[in-house]
Amino acid sequence: ATTALAPADLPVHAHLTEAVWRDGLLHLTGYAYVRNAPGGPPRLGWLRSGKRLIPLRLRPLGGDEATARSGRSLHRYDRAGFTAVVDPRRLTARSGRTTWQPEAVVVGAGRPRRGPMRLVGTPAPPAVTYTDERTRIVPVLSGNKLELRTERVAAVLTGQSAVEDTTVRLEVKILGDAGPVALRLTEWRTKETREFALRGSLGSRAADIPLSTFRGEDDIWGVQLVGEGKPLTVAARTDGPDGRYALPGGRELYAAPNPSGDLVLTDRAVQPVVASVTWEEPGGLTLEGTFPEPMGAAHELVLRHSGHQEEAVVDVERGEDGGFRAVIAPAAVEGTGGALPLAEGRWYLFLREPGERNPEAYRPLRLSTPLHPTFPRQQHTGGRDFTLQRRYHDRLVLESGSALPVAQRGPYGQRIQRERYAGLRGTEAAQLRPAVLYSSFDGRQHSDSPRAIYRELAARGGDIEHLWVVRDQQAAVPEGVTAVALHSAAWYEGLARSRWIVTNTHLPEWFERAEGQCVVQTWHGTPLKRIGRDLAGSPHADAAYMASMERRSAQWSVLVSPNSFSTPVLRRAFGYGGEVLECGYPRNDLLYAPDRAKVAAAVRERLAIPEGRRVVLYAPTWREDQPRKGGRYAPDLHLDLEHAREALGDDHVLLVRRHYLVGGTVPDTDFVRDVSRHPDVAELLLISDVLVTDYSSIMFDFAQTGRPMLFHTYDLAHYRDTLRGFCFDFERRAPGPLIPESAGIVAALRDPEAATAGHREAYERFREAFCDLDDGTAAAGVVDRMLKSDRTIEGDAMLKSESEGGRTIEGERA
Repeated sequence: ATTALAPADLPVHAHLTEAVWRDGLLHLTGYAYVRNAPGGPPRLGWLRSGKRLIPLRLRPLGGDEATARSGRSLHRYDRAGFTAVVDPRRLTARSGRTTWQPEAVVVGAGRPRRGPMRLVGTPAPPAVTYTDERTRIVPVLSGNKLELRTERVAAVLTGQSAVEDTTVRLEVKILGDAGPVALRLTEWRTKETREFALRGSLGSRAADIPLSTFRGEDDIWGVQLVGEGKPLTVAARTDGPDGRYALPGGRELYAAPNPSGDLVLTDRAVQPVVASVTWEEPGGLTLEGTFPEPMGAAHELVLRHSGHQEEAVVDVERGEDGGFRAVIAPAAVEGTGGALPLAEGRWYLFLREPGERNPEAYRPLRLSTPLHPTFPRQQHTGGRDFTLQRRYHDRLVLESGSALPVAQRGPYGQRIQRERYAGLRGTEAAQLRPAVLYSSFDGRQHSDSPRAIYRELAARGGDIEHLWVVRDQQAAVPEGVTAVALHSAAWYEGLARSRWIVTNTHLPEWFERAEGQCVVQTWHGTPLKRIGRDLAGSPHADAAYMASMERRSAQWSVLVSPNSFSTPVLRRAFGYGGEVLECGYPRNDLLYAPDRAKVAAAVRERLAIPEGRRVVLYAPTWREDQPRKGGRYAPDLHLDLEHAREALGDDHVLLVRRHYLVGGTVPDTDFVRDVSRHPDVAELLLISDVLVTDYSSIMFDFAQTGRPMLFHTYDLAHYRDTLRGFCFDFERRAPGPLIPESAGIVAALRDPEAATAGHREAYERFREAFCDLDDGTAAAGVVDRMLKSDRTIEGDAMLKSESEGGRTIEGERA
C-alpha cells in the first residue's frame, strides 16, 4: 500500500548551527532539507522583507549533522549542509526599521519549498553591528527564527566615566537635528522615570547622574533623551567599553548595551565579568576578568550542568583591583573519578565561595560587550567539540558535544549500527573474538563487580582482550583496557562478537546472545526494595519494561547471586530460569583482601582525609518520584549537612555518595567530600567507620565490615507502602536504628557504637542472612565459570571439526 504525504508531512527544516560575525560579514553555517523527502543540496536562499528579496547564495557543505539532528531513522540528509555569507551593507532600511528574514529554498517531493532559518540550541543571537554611524543591524530571535533588523540610530553613547565616585557622567552624540534638553531614565518594570539636565553643544551632550539615584533593587533603567519632540533612545556600540560603578552593599551599576544595542543601566549585585578569552592548544581555555567583590573573599570557578546539575570546580587566581584568572581544560577536568571531559550538554559558569551549597548564591560569569562579536568559539579536543557560547545576551556557557562520531548519532545512525550488529552477530562460536566486554552501570563507571572480575581475569594472564563500555567518556579505564563508547560501532561489534560479556545492569532489549557467547549478569545489589516484575502495581511501574524481563534474562548464561536470600527474589523479579552462581559479590572481595589495610591507607590519602578523623559514609538511594532532568533524578539529601558540620566537623569527615541515577553535586569542604564519582565503592567501605543510608543496598555490602549503620528513614511509610515497597520486613530486621529526623542522625553519629548497641543481635542475624556467601573469592568463582564455558566451547568445536572431517573421508570413500 502507498501512503500519500500531505503538505504538513513535508516541512522545510532550515537550521543554523552557527551564526557569527567575521571581518564585518555574517557567516551562517547550517543545513536545510524537506522532511521525509531527501533531495539535493540547498543552493538558493534569500533575505525577505515583505515582498523585497535579497538573493543569498548557499554553498553546499557535506556531512551527517543534519541526519543526526533530524530525529528520523529512515532518511539520510547528508547533502543538506550549507554555508552562506551576509553582507550587512546590503540590508537597507525603509523608515526607522526594516526586518529581514533569512530563508532557505530546498527542492523536495517534486517542487521548491522554502523555510525560515532557525538557530539551534537557543544561544544568544549574533551581536549588533553598525554599517555606518547612523545604521545598525540588530540580529534577533523570534522564537528560534533568526531575523536581522536594520535600524536608524538617533543618539549614541560616546563616553562614560565616574565623577568623584559619587556620580556617573554619560556623554552622548545626537545624530540629527533634534535638540533634547534632558536625559531620562525609565525603569523597565515599574515605568518609574528620573530626568537629568543635558549640557554641551548641539551635537554632543552630557548628563551627570548621582549614584544615590539607584536603590539596590535590581532595577534596569533604559536611557532616552527628551525635549520638545519624540524621545530619542540612546544606543551603545558593541566596540565601546562597558562601565561599572560601585554602589553600597556589594552592588554595582553596570552600563552597557542590551541585546537590541540600546544603553541600559543595571543596578545589580557585583558580577564577575570576563574581558579576555584565550583558547590555547591542546585545549586549555583561559578566562580573565574582574570581580570587584568588596569583601575580597576567596572564590572558585564552578561549571554547572544545565540538565542533571553536576558540577565541576576549577581553581581561580585573584589579582589586584578585583582581577581574576582561571584555566579550564574541558577535555580533562580533575575529580575523584580522575581527569575526565565535561559530560555532554550545556555547562554554565559561575564564581562561588568554597563550600557554598546554595546555587542562588553563585555569581554567573558574564561576558564584556566588546567580546560579543567574537562568539561563539569552538575547539575540537579529546574526541569532541567544545563551544564557548553566549546565552541570555551575556551569560557564558560552555557546551560539550557528543563523543560519538556524527555518522553514528541519532536514530538513523543507530539504526544503521543495529543492522550492522545483526550482520556481525556470530552464528558459530568460532566467529567470536577472545574478548571480554564489561559494562558497569551502563558505561557510567569503571566499578562494581565487573571491575573485580576484570582484575581477577587480568591477573591470570592469557591472550584475552579487555573492552570496557564507557558512556560519554565519563569513566577512566586502566592501562591494558580498551574503552568502547556506548552506542558506538565498536560497542555494537563488542556485543556481537565478544566471547564474554560481563554486566551489572540490563543489556539492550534487542540483544541476543550469540552461539558460544557467555553473558554474566552480576546485578548491583541485594534486593531490599522491589525490582523488575515485582514492581507491578506500584505508581511508577513500567509495564513495557516488566514485560521485557523474561526475554532479556533469557540472554544470560549465568546470574551471580550475592547471597542465598537473593537467589529466589532475583529469579522471580527477572523471570529468570537459568543458571545461578551463588558465590557472593565480586565487588566485596576487597573487604577480605590480605592487603586491605594498605589499600585503605592509600584511599584516605587520595581523598585527603586527615589522620585520626572518623569517616562517615552517607549513601542514600534514589527516588523515582523526584523530578528528572538530563537523565538523572534531582538530589534529595535530607541530612542537614550544616548541622552535621557544626556538631561533628572537628573530628569527622562526611563522604557523600549519590546513587548513580541522581544528579547534582555536594561542594567539598573540610568536612564534606562528594565521592559520587569515586570508581570503587568497596574502597569507600574499607575506610568508613559508620554508614548512614536509607534503603540503599549498600547496607548489605557494609554489613561485611561489622561496623555501625544508621538508617535515615524520614519517608519510611511512603517508600514502603506507596513508592517502592520492600522484599522483607525491613523494620523488624534492620541492623541498626531507624531514625526519621536529621537531628537524630547527627546525635547518633556522636557515639554510633552506643546508638547501635541495642541492635547487635539484629546485626548478627542480618549478616547470617545476607552475608552468607562472601569470603573474598567471588571474582575467582565467576572467572572459573567463564573459563569453563570457554573450554566447553573449544571442546564442542573440536568434536564438530572431527565429525566434519569424518564425513568428508566417508564422502571420498563413497
